[in-house]
Amino acid sequence: MTSAYRISMLVNDQPGVLARISSLFGTHHVNIEDIKTKNYKREATTRIQISSSAEEKQVQTLLIGLQGLMDVVEVDADAIHKSAFQQKLIQSTDTIQVLREQKTLSKKISYWLVACSLFLTLFGTNIPASLYSLYRAEWGLTSGMITLVFAIYAFTVIPAIVIAGQLSDQIGKKKVLIPGIFFSLIGTFCFTIANGLGMLLLGRLFQGLSVGILNGVAVAALTELDEKKNTKKTALICALAVTLGNAFGPILSGLLGDFAPIPLRLSYYVHLLFIIPCFILLFFLNENIRPGLKPVQLKKPFVPKEIMKPFLLASLTSFVAWSIISMFMSLIPSNLSSFTTVTSLTISGIVVALGLIAAALNQILLKQLSLMKLITIGYAFLAVGLVLLVITIYTQSLTLLLISAVLIGGGNGPAYAGSLALVNEVAPSKTKGNIVSTFFVITYLGVSLPVIGLGYLSQAFGVAGAVTTYVLIMGTLILLISGFAWKERKTIFTK
Repeated sequence: MTSAYRISMLVNDQPGVLARISSLFGTHHVNIEDIKTKNYKREATTRIQISSSAEEKQVQTLLIGLQGLMDVVEVDADAIHKSAFQQKLIQSTDTIQVLREQKTLSKKISYWLVACSLFLTLFGTNIPASLYSLYRAEWGLTSGMITLVFAIYAFTVIPAIVIAGQLSDQIGKKKVLIPGIFFSLIGTFCFTIANGLGMLLLGRLFQGLSVGILNGVAVAALTELDEKKNTKKTALICALAVTLGNAFGPILSGLLGDFAPIPLRLSYYVHLLFIIPCFILLFFLNENIRPGLKPVQLKKPFVPKEIMKPFLLASLTSFVAWSIISMFMSLIPSNLSSFTTVTSLTISGIVVALGLIAAALNQILLKQLSLMKLITIGYAFLAVGLVLLVITIYTQSLTLLLISAVLIGGGNGPAYAGSLALVNEVAPSKTKGNIVSTFFVITYLGVSLPVIGLGYLSQAFGVAGAVTTYVLIMGTLILLISGFAWKERKTIFTK
């Protein structure tokens, strides 16, 4: 029997939400007779009210489908002609909501679970940094092999970042975060059973997938889970999670490598101890935005011509900033004796961590400055740090090495923050995702390509010759990019 009814939905203000709702009505062969919309008291949401007629079975299945649509937050059905059918509809929607709440964590717990997942992913990825010298001694690996182990993850990070962000918008953040943490777990497991270069490369590949997925999705997931949608707080939490993960990974592996048994495996066991419960808990993550019914559609990264100049400055700046600090994270830990008279794995971890902590501190301390000043200060710190690094090679001074680490990290922080903010500022809102993805592609090319070249240069010319050549190349790039920025400053820095 056909009855008249009214369905009220609270939806997030996102492109395509009305089309998905209309498509679902069509799928269930229900005609929309009347539709009304109005802004809701909650920010960035709209109340949609649809009137139509359908049979009881159609309405029940339609309600379940609407509950599962992406960006549909709440659904409430009300029969226009009062009957027992109205009570059944209300009971159905209430039952669906209760079942969902029973199977998910609170938003607050889910928020910190995602932040913890991001931290643990970066933590696990950086554990190998302090152990490269042990791998070299254990299996006779060359500098080129060690550098390849470090850098290969960037080649999986790049496509993962591009794809993960788009997937999460279409199938939901939860369905993307779960495989992201699973890949981190698999990567760590590969390191625990590694007995040569092949398994190290496989472990880095899975770690790269994990980092790409978490970097691409965690910020958006945290923003959705935050009750006040505080984007500044979310950005700070993500930055701290990434920085602390990057820093604590090499510190832990350095300490355990120096003073604990089974030095090549123990730090990975510690990581597994925390990552496995985190992986299990993600299945109960609270998520309001759920997938729609349309097939997944991926788009190629692109940059509009009108913002090409600021984009070039931003992406090349990020490329250089990460190329330089990645040198510390790959070459120095496995070649510490070439820079100083010290061979401690703990010191190797501290050198890496010191640069990353300096990067985070400068991001916080200088965040009020203009984008032009942020990038300028970043380049200045990077240039001085590179000069000190060359001097360190020939003086073998640990003090100079630590100072150069602080300067290079201190330059990476504002240079990267300023470049990312510049892209975020000039990118049109409708195409921001694609433009930022392109920015990250270039950034992670900076993490991988130059560092791989540096590893093979060190085989041909030794560590001192390779680093000196690398510094000259990076110094030249800094001068060229700075000249371009100064020439086009009125076009690039509009504010």
